[in-house]
Amino acid sequence: MTENPPPRRLWRTLRSIMLNLLIILAAILALDWYRAPDSVAIANLPALTSSDGKTFHLDDNRPTLLYIWGDWCIYCRHTSPAIDRLARDGYRVVSIALKSGDDAHIAAYLREHGWQFPVVNDADGRISAALHVRATPTIAIIKNGRLRLSTSGWTSATGLKLRLWWAEISG
Repeated sequence: MTENPPPRRLWRTLRSIMLNLLIILAAILALDWYRAPDSVAIANLPALTSSDGKTFHLDDNRPTLLYIWGDWCIYCRHTSPAIDRLARDGYRVVSIALKSGDDAHIAAYLREHGWQFPVVNDADGRISAALHVRATPTIAIIKNGRLRLSTSGWTSATGLKLRLWWAEISG
């Protein structure tokens, strides 16, 4: 019985790893497609007003990161620091707190974690329902009132910066 020479084994191992990575990537992309907010609803979304009174229009020609989260969401606790970093770095961020209590509770929650990104309170879930949000956190990149990219679940600051950069250069 002869054993495969090392280069052949190495090639098979690499091919197997690449195939598995492609399957994982396909699954992630399929979930992101399924969980994407409704692009028509985003286009028709009226101006959003944050808890501190700022108004946000999503039809700006600068990419906007729309972050839908909840104080009860475990994954959001890991994603929110990246969102906060982007907001502090000057990226346009608007967040929607889904069924997370009143304005005072949300402000206290943000203060407790040291986060300063703007928050629109969706206490009854109407905004999120209109957007057909299926998971938290949901992150949508919007430019000129159109959904450009979206993802759900944990995402790194670097991954978000790349998505914002892509939305900026892709027109």
